Amino acid sequence: MMSSRLKLPERQTLAEVIYQEIRSRIVTLQLKPGEMVYENNFATEFGLSRTPVRQAFFMLAQEELISILPQRGARIADLSTQKVKDAQFVRESLEYNAFVKVAELWDSSEDVFKQADRAISSIIEEQKESVVDQDYIRFMQLDEDFHNAIIKLSGNQTLLAIVNDMRAHLNRVRYLELQEAHHEKAAIEYHEKIFAAIKSNDAELSGQLLREHLRMLEKERELFFEKYKEMFI
Repeated sequence: MMSSRLKLPERQTLAEVIYQEIRSRIVTLQLKPGEMVYENNFATEFGLSRTPVRQAFFMLAQEELISILPQRGARIADLSTQKVKDAQFVRESLEYNAFVKVAELWDSSEDVFKQADRAISSIIEEQKESVVDQDYIRFMQLDEDFHNAIIKLSGNQTLLAIVNDMRAHLNRVRYLELQEAHHEKAAIEYHEKIFAAIKSNDAELSGQLLREHLRMLEKERELFFEKYKEMFI
């Protein structure tokens, strides 16, 4: 029987749900860099056969979050300073264009944008609650929800998929940074300013604020890499 924590959403296979669950544990460092994991253990935990777990492992390996070792299980990927830098560059480049486009498209008279306004405003309020609760995992998920909600409005699903893939490696470091730098409130302030600029159809300001937001900790990241060098390759 499937574990009660693994709900099967519409249009998602069991392997995809397992993949998302394990991926979340990797990103939030519940599964540590270098740690060994095994299909049998997850199959037992989730009350499943090994087949969907094996498929989930394959998906994680494609994303370079694990290395599958034949007959030996799988190893959680080390944190890579180069991959973090690459992901930061790709994310900024892609999201910038998406946010600028949405600012140009925004029309408060259209239902799709009225619905988006309510949804995104709700995300920001939930983020504020997560800061009060010091719930870093929830804060990170809401952070992704904010960015994804705006990217979706650009109408480019391929871009959204690429950005989400790139975020995984970056978010492992961001999770550590959140617990040390405590920049949550500043991030929320940027979200509010960016969203206001988008709704005002100010594409230039939207792009400028997004870049500032994504680069907020860039100068401190090298010091962070040095401090936790035992976790990076």
